[in-house]
Amino acid sequence: MKEPIHRKMGFSFVFLMMSLSFFFAFSISGDPGPQVHRAPERAPVPPPVIVPLTLEEIREMIRLNRYNYTVGDTWLSQLSPAEMASLLGYVPPRMDLSHLSEVESDRAPPPPPPSAYDYRSMGMVTPPKDQRNCGSCWCFAGTGMFESRILIEGGPEYDLSEENVLSCNIFNAGCSGGNDFIVTTYLTKYGGSLESCAPYDGTDGTPCADCDIMKRLCGWRIVGSNLDSEDPAKILVVKDALLRFGPVFVSMNASAPGFSLYTGGVFEYWVNGSVNHTVLIVGWDDSLVHSHGTGAWIVKNSWGTSWGENGYFKIAYGSANICEYVSAFTCTAGYDYRETLYYYDEHGWQGSFYSNEYDTWGAVRFVPTENGALERVEFWAVDDMLNYEIYVYDTRSGSSPYTFSGLLSSQSGTVTKAGYYSVELTTKPQITAGDDFIVAVRFNTPNFQYPVPFDDYNPISGQSYSSSDGSTWYNLSQEGHNWDIGIRAVTQQPVSTFADYPGVFSTNSYFVVGNNAYCTDVLGTGKISFGLAAGGVTENPEGRTHTILTTTEHDTGNLIPVGGPAINPVADEFDSIFGITFEYYAGVSFEIFCEGESIYLDLTQYPSEDICIVYLGNESSRNVMLVWGYGWQGSYAGSTFMGDPLTWQTYQDAHMLMLRWTDSNADGLVQMSEITVEVYA
Repeated sequence: MKEPIHRKMGFSFVFLMMSLSFFFAFSISGDPGPQVHRAPERAPVPPPVIVPLTLEEIREMIRLNRYNYTVGDTWLSQLSPAEMASLLGYVPPRMDLSHLSEVESDRAPPPPPPSAYDYRSMGMVTPPKDQRNCGSCWCFAGTGMFESRILIEGGPEYDLSEENVLSCNIFNAGCSGGNDFIVTTYLTKYGGSLESCAPYDGTDGTPCADCDIMKRLCGWRIVGSNLDSEDPAKILVVKDALLRFGPVFVSMNASAPGFSLYTGGVFEYWVNGSVNHTVLIVGWDDSLVHSHGTGAWIVKNSWGTSWGENGYFKIAYGSANICEYVSAFTCTAGYDYRETLYYYDEHGWQGSFYSNEYDTWGAVRFVPTENGALERVEFWAVDDMLNYEIYVYDTRSGSSPYTFSGLLSSQSGTVTKAGYYSVELTTKPQITAGDDFIVAVRFNTPNFQYPVPFDDYNPISGQSYSSSDGSTWYNLSQEGHNWDIGIRAVTQQPVSTFADYPGVFSTNSYFVVGNNAYCTDVLGTGKISFGLAAGGVTENPEGRTHTILTTTEHDTGNLIPVGGPAINPVADEFDSIFGITFEYYAGVSFEIFCEGESIYLDLTQYPSEDICIVYLGNESSRNVMLVWGYGWQGSYAGSTFMGDPLTWQTYQDAHMLMLRWTDSNADGLVQMSEITVEVYA
């Protein structure tokens, strides 16, 4: 089993794939053995049946049925039926989801949607990609949905790596198929990284790449199952999800004759079949005509832009079993090096149990590795109506049964669809490294008797507890139940802000430039020195190049690296630690990314325009402030800005600035009046 080796949040464990048989829900108590509730056995999914009709036979079928789409030779025309079947990689989730409903019971009916809607016209859909001869459609649909959700939340357009999700997921799901549960489990733990770091290979066995995290997934919900219908009410459920959350992940039957050869129009196929492919619905149009009437979904596929309508297709509502299963991403979070995600449910939601039907408490004990504040609690909701109560305790006493005491924080709420949720705590207790804390959640699901989510893959942590009343707690492992409960905790280390600058560089501080630094990088350190002195610092930081900086100075000193990663290895090192990345296309563009924000430079405007990032961070109990831009002008603009207390004091509550310098008087020099702050956090 492969484990990601890129930097990730929280604990990581290597898990072994165990038995494929599955007990969905269990009843437990303190003494007797488990009363097993076995899920209905899922019949093995047969391989897709590809009917090898010729192009002319398909055209005749279209004519006879008066279908409204066209076909032609595509790159899939050359594939054998077996090769075509290998592209269809949707494997249904392990869980029995038959208890879930399509409609949120406590939500008022949504207003009538518009007759047409298309996220492409809003710039909220990234370009279609090509999964090639690999059953990785599930990975492309999930990653594409993640990219769109980031755009909808106001983030930059990322080209995220499908390969890392494909090769590094804990289930070892690859070209043989997967689903959105696997994508969600991966992205909630490890987040998404750039395609440029881990390019798509499209084969099994590709090693995991060590990549920086751009964003992490913090919200996912199951919209519904069995929505593959012409029923207006079911169509409305999918439209409502699209309007609320963005493009949605859906399953369909792609074995339908003619689909692989589709070149345009409204695809339709009305023979019921097994779903075997996943795609991304990005919009709809009620006016599109087909043999059953009007109305079609607009869909992004993963067979390249030479297929279909530049990689997209339109399909009649309910046709080819599209929307048999639908899910949506609802929340993303920028990568923050200060945060740590603690969890033991490495495989996510794999089943659920109760000790008191419909209303059971679950708890997980964590031992933090760093000081900080407990910011959020995250968990899986296994039913469409969940009332939760969160309690954070400081102390565990006894020995199965246990008691928890020292309440640090509590709050409650309700979620109305099964999925993954992140709850920001109103009271954020301080956490001390090495001092354990317990997160307990009361799961109340009025319509489903097995409310507590668990992961039953080995190895098991032994840190999960259950209670029927919230007072007396049993350790699941000690009671013979090898499960890890799906409760997670997100902590955040304390951070310096510009309110602390320049005092944090008053002693044991060093400017660091690259051996081949621009002279303006050195001059920039003088600008910053002036700002430090104006802020009351009496001991000026000493200057170093990256090679004469001693090991002790590097490991313990407060550092101010000036100049970009291309010429300053120390800047490159701390960029990686703080999650600062960039994308460079020679002669075209340069873009800096950090904490879900970005700043873009059109290189046709350089050298009359440049950009810069200033980042104040903490690492190993010392402070580091990075100042660098694309060219020397950007780095010097950042140094000039940080040399003037009247400017940086305006952003005293921030720790990151993204600046743009524009040579407004065309003299080639950097003046303060030409510098603007575009992003701060």
